[in-house]
Amino acid sequence: MRKLFAHAVNLATGFSTLPLQAASLMGFLCLLLGMAVMMYVLANYLIRGSVVPGFTFLASIITIFSGVQLFALGIIGEYLARMHFRSMERPTYVVAESTSGSAEQAPHVEAIRVLKVT
Repeated sequence: MRKLFAHAVNLATGFSTLPLQAASLMGFLCLLLGMAVMMYVLANYLIRGSVVPGFTFLASIITIFSGVQLFALGIIGEYLARMHFRSMERPTYVVAESTSGSAEQAPHVEAIRVLKVT
């Protein structure tokens, strides 16, 4: 079961940038959550004049910085993944079909339909 799970994780992370995009999204959501908590703390201080206990402010700061770090890690991972995929020496295109010149074309001209690989 352990080998099967390791293989499934390898398949999910080895051929796709989806986990990196999920990390970027999670980092951005943590950043938004931290900003919302920070706005609550500041609004509570400005409206009521009372100080919110220190844990709320500290938690918002930690969440903001954690979100920024996770977001930056996701972006760096995306960049590295794109560089890796480009360095695999695969062509950026695939010739889907090639036909010889027809009556309308000169005999030495060949029509090629190209599929772009991303």
